[in-house]
This record gives sequence, structure tokens and C-alpha cells, in this order.
Amino acid sequence: MTVDQYVESELQHLLAEDERIAEQGIRFVRTEGGISLVGEVESAERRDLICQVVAEAFPELPVRCNIGLTRVHEPEEVEEL
Repeated sequence: MTVDQYVESELQHLLAEDERIAEQGIRFVRTEGGISLVGEVESAERRDLICQVVAEAFPELPVRCNIGLTRVHEPEEVEEL
């Protein structure tokens, strides 16, 4: 499958409007013969779901999942109000 402007538009629509993922922080980059998903999400489960949904929607398109995980830790100081 060739990645053209129509496929890019469908991908963008899928990422933003599919109720399972509704993700606007993920971008895709054309690669040789496919796409690479890039960005960050809060959990490995969410990353895997996004990659699964895209792969199911575009079964002929090679998809590389380069989505990282956001590191979250507790604050070191107590905030006084």
C-alpha cells in the first residue's frame, strides 16, 4: 500500500476520532513502504491499543510503532497554598 495524501488523511482521522483511542498527540512519519507512529502516551497498554487499531484499519500498510511512554513521578516537594 502506498502512503499518499488520502491514506494520511484517513490515518489522521482515525487517530483523532476513533472512540477507542481519540489521540491527537501521536504523529506518523512516512517510511520506506509504510509509516512510523511517533509520540508519547501514558501506558504500554494505550500504546499497544493505538498500534493495534491502526494495524487493523490498514492491514496492507507496514506500521512501525515508535510510541514512547511518558514518565510520571510524584512531586519531590509539597506545594503549600
